[in-house]
Amino acid sequence: MFVLSAAQAHALLSAARRGLNNTGALVDVGAGDGEVSRRFAHLYTNKYATEISASMRKALSGKGYTLLDTEDWWREQRFDCVCMLNLLDRCSKPRSMLRQAKTAIAPDGVLLLALVLPYKPYVEVTSDHKPEERLPIQGVNFEEQAASFVQFMRDEMGFEAVAWSRAPYLCEGDFAQAYYWLDDSIYVFTPIRE
Repeated sequence: MFVLSAAQAHALLSAARRGLNNTGALVDVGAGDGEVSRRFAHLYTNKYATEISASMRKALSGKGYTLLDTEDWWREQRFDCVCMLNLLDRCSKPRSMLRQAKTAIAPDGVLLLALVLPYKPYVEVTSDHKPEERLPIQGVNFEEQAASFVQFMRDEMGFEAVAWSRAPYLCEGDFAQAYYWLDDSIYVFTPIRE
């Protein structure tokens, strides 16, 4: 899978922070094998990950990630960058995950988020493959859905968009096709502190 190059991630993250200084902590939530965030994890001193797959957890350990519990990762530690890359449309409770991310972000930290648009959630762990919590994304095209998502993040979740991009997302295919090329909306959000 490919989401962001190191240069793209650096440009997006630099827009939110006054220069990256290779310090702090990053957590990749639902990291898979860590290949996506590996391209920019070096921008942070400490790198953490959550993942439910045992084989992926083993791969992450081998790449230098400290593994955190998938249920409690957000409770104790604060991170300079919380990554949720192509996760919200594949998890059962995306609103809950966003609330957890907001709690886990350190002062002056960011949420780096990628979401495939058009929004078509598919959850492997539910019997009907539908999320328990659905994001209220409206619109018929990429631009309308991206604007709707940014509005939802601000009004309901308390995040301000400071940078965004549209990029092709190349992911593994299935029996019908070797790989898929989807449209990814990529955002850097900062929490709106009350």
